[in-house]
Amino acid sequence: MSAFLNRRHKQLLATAERAIRNQVLYSGSLRPAVATMIALAFAKHAIRLDTAEARDYLNAALAERGYPLLDEEAGQ
Repeated sequence: MSAFLNRRHKQLLATAERAIRNQVLYSGSLRPAVATMIALAFAKHAIRLDTAEARDYLNAALAERGYPLLDEEAGQ
């Protein structure tokens, strides 16, 4: 993996972790919105994501913690 892609990957995983932490802290839920991930990625790192990639990163972070994954059909 190139250095650029490796850095981007790490930034997006950290952003997903932050989205989950914020969701738990402020709402007590484990269902972070994909739109929140997209907004945080742009705000913190100027990275533009589509919904599918944002959901993938959120699901990766949720899976690592042993939490249920976001539901594609529900639009989350």
